[in-house]
Amino acid sequence: MLSHFEAFGAVIDGFNEADIINGEKEFYQFMKNLYQDMYDDPAKYAIPTEAYDEYIKTVKKDAFVKAHQTDAKECRLRNEFQQAIQFYPDYFYKIGMALDGIRKRDFSLIIAKTKYDEALRSLERPHIYRENGQRMKALAERGVTVNELGGMCYISCKTAPKMFLGLQVMCSAPEGKYKYTNYLRLDYKGFRGDMSGIEDIKLTMKKEHAASVDLLLKVFSLVKLKYRVKPLRSITSGHGWKVEYTLNGKSFFGFFAEPDHLALYIYFNDAKNITETSRKLENDSELFDWFCSRFPERLCKCPSNRAVTFGNVKRRICGLSNRAEIINPGKSDIQKCIAVTKIFRGDIL
Repeated sequence: MLSHFEAFGAVIDGFNEADIINGEKEFYQFMKNLYQDMYDDPAKYAIPTEAYDEYIKTVKKDAFVKAHQTDAKECRLRNEFQQAIQFYPDYFYKIGMALDGIRKRDFSLIIAKTKYDEALRSLERPHIYRENGQRMKALAERGVTVNELGGMCYISCKTAPKMFLGLQVMCSAPEGKYKYTNYLRLDYKGFRGDMSGIEDIKLTMKKEHAASVDLLLKVFSLVKLKYRVKPLRSITSGHGWKVEYTLNGKSFFGFFAEPDHLALYIYFNDAKNITETSRKLENDSELFDWFCSRFPERLCKCPSNRAVTFGNVKRRICGLSNRAEIINPGKSDIQKCIAVTKIFRGDIL
């Protein structure tokens, strides 16, 4: 989920640019090392992954493919370890947003005791708050210390003494919809902006996946498309991006991008369009078979469930999406994706 590090060098009164840049590097590296250690030893950080892993082993592999439904137990167990993971970046974010300054002589973060106590109370989330003491101990073992004096708290880090300058830079970004997301990504390059652009997202992808996206965008270059970028998930375990192109207010094409996974989508907007397109493809058996396999069956009970027809075969899909799904496409998939889109969008491509 982390962006590539690129120092910003913001202005903080009383500190020179070199110290600020070092602080940005130290905070970035501190959090990166923290995540790696959490992954290697989740129990040390009170991250309850065992119960979730054991439950998932009991779930049928196709349970979430064919059934458009919510598994309450899976959600609860996942929320528990995700909240535990998120405690750590949230702790620094809370104190960074409430800080009163940075002490010059040792780069300690200064925060009023009342505000510090309020920040800790805000981290007492359901399911995980009982282990917060263990989590604070884990941070102490990584060098983070909290000293109280005269109604103020002075927070320092022995292993990364200037890192709170880097934290202050991240928390000084203007308020916006994606401020917290940019903070989670430690995106010093773009933290003052609204959201990453296509080029930024491609840097997080495999080269072959980025090339696939480029090929499609080249084909669509003559069409006046608008696009929007959203976080695929706002959790710290498994971050990614959702990019959706629209034409005349309707979804046209999109993709979900993660570091090792790419899912392309052709939007048909209505289940009837899927059936009609399949009929146009029946004379090309290879393309027809490829097309039919892009629509996973969804046997959900929701009102949006629809029936589509592929030749003589009927299949249930969820009409909330009405889209073809192309997972980790190769060159041949991209060629077929373009061919299908041209057939469906023949009036504009």
